[in-house]
Amino acid sequence: MSTERKMIMGWVKVCVAPEIFTSRCDDVLMQREKEYLASLQRSGEIFLSGPLADQSAGLVVYDVQSFKEAQDLVEKQPMVRAGLLSVDLHEMFVVNYA
Repeated sequence: MSTERKMIMGWVKVCVAPEIFTSRCDDVLMQREKEYLASLQRSGEIFLSGPLADQSAGLVVYDVQSFKEAQDLVEKQPMVRAGLLSVDLHEMFVVNYA
C-alpha cells in the first residue's frame, strides 16, 4: 500500500555571476538566510532542503497547503530578496511505500 501527498519542490539556483554573488553575499546575509530556512524547517513548512553535492544548485521541498504559500515563502527568503538566488517551484507528489 502506498500513500501520496502533494508538496512543492523548489529548485534553487544562483542567478548572478559568481563574482557578483561573492561580492554581495556577506556573513550577515548568509546568517539571515540560514535562520530563515531553519525557522521554516522548525515550523514544518520545509520538509527538507540542501545543496547538491557539486554546489551547482539546491533543493527545497515545501510542505505547505498551496503553491501560492510556497511562492510567498520564497519571496521572503533573504537571498532571493537580495537578488542572488532564484527558486523555480514545481508541484510534486511525495509517495510513501509503507
